[in-house]
Amino acid sequence: ASYSSVALAAFCGFSCPVPAMPADRGSNVTPLKEAASAELDTMREGYVAGYPPPPEMKVSREEMKAAQLPINFRDYCAHLLIPLNDCRKKTFYWPFSCSDLRHAYEKCEFDEYERRVTIHRIKKKEGLA
Repeated sequence: ASYSSVALAAFCGFSCPVPAMPADRGSNVTPLKEAASAELDTMREGYVAGYPPPPEMKVSREEMKAAQLPINFRDYCAHLLIPLNDCRKKTFYWPFSCSDLRHAYEKCEFDEYERRVTIHRIKKKEGLA
């Protein structure tokens, strides 16, 4: 018997039926449909006709993890954030140091924002958003 059935049997005094495990093993993740999966694969391949191309990822996931970047900052601009955070730590977060790195990072984030807005406008014209 599994741990859950033993615990359940001990709680109920061997009189409770043990529920069967669902086929997806209790996963709360909904599997992707074929059309959505194909669309996701084309998006991951890069350029989709009519949309601005995604920038190149210049830092790997392992490098971002080693730099201890929070997950919400692991984007196309992470290659600029890693040296910026190193500079901030070296200068004890002095507000007027690292300004060139900060400016480059903020410019990258703004360009990425503009790319996402352009994609949203295109999808809105197509009736997808």
